[in-house]
Amino acid sequence: MIHSGRKAALFMIQDQLSRGHRITVILRALRIPSSTYYDWLKWHPKSRNRRRIKLKELVQVLWQRRKFYGYVRIAKRIRKLLKCRLSDRTIWKVMRELGIQSTMYRKRSKKPTTTTDMPQKPNLMRHLADLSEVVTTDITYIQLINQKWVYLATAYDPKARKVLAWQVGQQMTQDLAVAPIQALIHQGYTFKMVHSDMGSQYTSRLFETTLTDAHLRHSYSRKGKPADNGRIEAYHSLLKREWVRLDQINYESILDVTESIARYNTFYNHDRETNGRGACKRKSAAA
Repeated sequence: MIHSGRKAALFMIQDQLSRGHRITVILRALRIPSSTYYDWLKWHPKSRNRRRIKLKELVQVLWQRRKFYGYVRIAKRIRKLLKCRLSDRTIWKVMRELGIQSTMYRKRSKKPTTTTDMPQKPNLMRHLADLSEVVTTDITYIQLINQKWVYLATAYDPKARKVLAWQVGQQMTQDLAVAPIQALIHQGYTFKMVHSDMGSQYTSRLFETTLTDAHLRHSYSRKGKPADNGRIEAYHSLLKREWVRLDQINYESILDVTESIARYNTFYNHDRETNGRGACKRKSAAA
């Protein structure tokens, strides 16, 4: 009898024994030879099976912690934890056996939109080979459970792929846009250029004056070309698909959003596994 059948039969036998029936009567009724029954009692999984069982338990635990992880990132995490050779395909098979998969959400199309009539300004970052002294910035939208929107402004290191500073606000204002950059300036963070889109917050007098006073150059994405600021766009997309969509049911106020973003950014900067398919390995950015 296969492993699952053995377990089911032993469960039935144990249940009948608890009811006071004799083992010989139970085995005769189930047509199970006594030798088979006692072999089952002495049975222990082979070492290979034991390893498989432990691997399944580990995969289940890791997936429960990060349900947006697929088999590639779970395999990568296990290789780090166990310091062993393990193929992605093995984890793919294990996850299929467990009936689990990544819960990465798709992008939503309905969100607030903005436009600008400002003439196009130069994209200074576009042809740079070294992004070590560049900070990119952008604003994204997050919805509360009451359907209202709050706004997240982020300053991002495009080379190290690390969140440097961020601020959540109730309105998408020039003050919100400039807040992460001001935080970096006050911290003494070393950079020479800020890249943003052509949104009105980033072409405002307050934002431009802040950069000028700090002797920072301003680079702009081309209109309708979000790929020009692709790395911070990718970060905001991951934030929403991996985290916000799962945690959004708890967003009753801007404070809830702020606490949630803080947890994700700590995870993103220090613990998040990439899928290993051409992604640039993060390096620690200068403080």
